[in-house]
Amino acid sequence: MTPNRPRTWLSLALLACVAPAFAADVSLQGQLAGGNVVSSTESPATGEVRAMLDDDGTLTLQMGYAGLGEDATGAALHVGTASENGRKVSDLPLPATGADGRIDTTVDLSDDDAGRVRAGEAYVQVTTLGHPDGAIRAQLMPRPVELDDLPAPPEG
Repeated sequence: MTPNRPRTWLSLALLACVAPAFAADVSLQGQLAGGNVVSSTESPATGEVRAMLDDDGTLTLQMGYAGLGEDATGAALHVGTASENGRKVSDLPLPATGADGRIDTTVDLSDDDAGRVRAGEAYVQVTTLGHPDGAIRAQLMPRPVELDDLPAPPEG
C-alpha cells in the first residue's frame, strides 16, 4: 500500500458519512412581489411560494398569486441569485386563465440545479403581456427551523 492510500480511504469514508447530511430534505419559501424582479416592476401583485426539495432532487412546489391586473402568460423556475436573471430550469403549469392563480407541481432537478436550490440560488417568476420579463418574482430561501419542527424534549 502506498503512503497516500490510507488518506484516500479515510477521505472516501468521511464523504460517505457526510453526503447524507448534505442531501437532506429542505423546506423553502419565498414572497412574490414586483420589487423582487430584476429590474423591479410596479406590479401590485403579491403571492407566496412554498417548496420542499427531497434528497433525490424532486422539488414539490406550491405557489399562489393575486392582483396581476392581467392574465399570467407564464411561470417558471430559474436558478440565480436575488440580484441576477438566471437560467430557466422548468416552466410551471399555469391555471387556465386569470390574474390570480395557484400552482401545485413537482420538478425533477439535476444534481447541480438541486444544489443551487439548496443554497437559496433559485427563484420563481410569473410573466404577463405587460411584463414579459417578469411581473412578480420570489427567491426560494431555505426556511429556518422552527420550534414546532423539533422533537419535544425528554420528560424527566
